[in-house]
Amino acid sequence: MPITFARNLFTTSLLLTAIFGISQITRAAQPATNPVASKQRPNILILMTDDMSRRCVMATGGSQAITPNIDSLARRGTVMQNTVHQGGFSGAICTCSRAMILTGRPLWSVTPDRLSYAGPANLNTADKLFPEQFREEGWQTFGTGKWHNGNAALLRSFDHAEAITGGMLPFNKRDRGGAKDNAIEIGMMNPTCQRIAGPGKVEKHQTNGWSTDVFYDAAENFLDSTWDQKKPFMMYVSTNAPHDPRHVPDDVLARFKNVYEPPNYQSIHPFDNGDMLVRDEMVYKPPHSPETVRRERAIYLAMCAQIDDRIGQLLNKLDAMGQLKNTLILFTADHGLSVGEHGLMGKQNLYDGSWRVPMILAGPGVPSGKSREGFAYLHGIYPTLAKLAGIEAPAYTQQFGFHDVIQGKATGQPQLFGAYMPNVKVPNGVRAVRKKNHKLLYYTHSGRRQLFNLKEDPWETNDLIGDPKHQKTAEQLMAALENWMEKSGDPLGRE
Repeated sequence: MPITFARNLFTTSLLLTAIFGISQITRAAQPATNPVASKQRPNILILMTDDMSRRCVMATGGSQAITPNIDSLARRGTVMQNTVHQGGFSGAICTCSRAMILTGRPLWSVTPDRLSYAGPANLNTADKLFPEQFREEGWQTFGTGKWHNGNAALLRSFDHAEAITGGMLPFNKRDRGGAKDNAIEIGMMNPTCQRIAGPGKVEKHQTNGWSTDVFYDAAENFLDSTWDQKKPFMMYVSTNAPHDPRHVPDDVLARFKNVYEPPNYQSIHPFDNGDMLVRDEMVYKPPHSPETVRRERAIYLAMCAQIDDRIGQLLNKLDAMGQLKNTLILFTADHGLSVGEHGLMGKQNLYDGSWRVPMILAGPGVPSGKSREGFAYLHGIYPTLAKLAGIEAPAYTQQFGFHDVIQGKATGQPQLFGAYMPNVKVPNGVRAVRKKNHKLLYYTHSGRRQLFNLKEDPWETNDLIGDPKHQKTAEQLMAALENWMEKSGDPLGRE
């Protein structure tokens, strides 16, 4: 299917019509479900991004997004509208999120003896990793792009890996940051990467071009040159984009002329959320002007559009190879990002812009043209993909699978919980619980709480915590949150 570019849509009704309604430009009607062939195991394609809010994709609520290829994938498959990551115990939330995805474990169980950046960043666990299991079950596994979980996990996961990066890339074009921190000086071109050079061996190699192109080129080269077509493949294609620096080709940026600040824009966050000096918040120190937020959101959305372009190209290639119909595709992100929402720029918070992620599945065994509201965690990916592929994930992962939600047979997790703390040695941070439409945020260092009705207030601008009419709801959610903290292994729930 050729790459096309959609117009921005600015109302929810038009948005849903454009994505899920009947249109003359959509493909012909497809059967409600594409069953897994009894004698043919599906290929698996995981498309992962970094820092990509669900509002960066039109199919998951992005009124200013231009993502026609991801939206087409949504029409072919099922959108999980209420998927979250469970949090992190360092500012590098991606390491925790990705380790949870790999193992199927929840936050406090993924590296229980190493609740620090180093634990998930150098993941060394006896737990099975999901690419490792697919590899053992006969899939040829390939990885490219952002990894950030260490070489031991990389070597366990993939038969082949090319153009692998860690959390950040070296600076090469510009630095508009203000924190005098070398970590700010990262770029999106010509990354120095790693590859698997042989059994147990990882080596560095230099690449040229935009990192998103480098990674997707590596995926296409795998299909052309390395894939043994006697086996199904499992490809993990993970971009550093749209993580900062917000750095994108000029012709892609030109698509975003009239980006506006979000409805929950504030120039500065109104209170101490427990981690106001984290690197992400210091790249552009508050207060943030509307002009700064518009500029940064335009580049941010453009980086997502660049990813969308390459997704379209890769799916076209699979179609031309006759492999698209037998490829189970999952698109998601490790977490979102604020970029001006609530006066914040980073992801070290549990407002929905950072907590909720896009989640789309399509291919064998996945109903087409469906949007599911059931609650799910990112770490449910492992058992879900395993069930769709006809293999059995470890028993401890099963409670988080959302296969039956995709099929319309279940409503998902009864509640969603989240936690963020920059350092487990101090009580700073935030916890979250959502049940039905209500969401409670609890700031552990101050005792402050916020309560939102996400159905009526999706941008979280109307705090109900002081309203007597909602006192009982707040108390019930707080009790559920305290119970989860006590039983989940949360360091602040053990006291």
